[in-house]
Amino acid sequence: MPQFDMIIISPDSPQAQNAEAHTAGKPLREGGGSETYRCGACKTKLLVNVAHHDAHGAVVKCGKCGKINAEPHHH
Repeated sequence: MPQFDMIIISPDSPQAQNAEAHTAGKPLREGGGSETYRCGACKTKLLVNVAHHDAHGAVVKCGKCGKINAEPHHH
């Protein structure tokens, strides 16, 4: 199961305005695939066992450290 670190973006970024709020202690999304996406700062698992298309374009505010994360655009 591949794991990817998400990219930290500035809270002032236009992309950050659409960030989904993650709650510490549980993933924002889970299931449907084999990829896990972690906070680029604190490594908290934000999206767990999701399909790549479910993570595509995701912008998530980490509930543990408060950083805004964007999907890393890997292939």
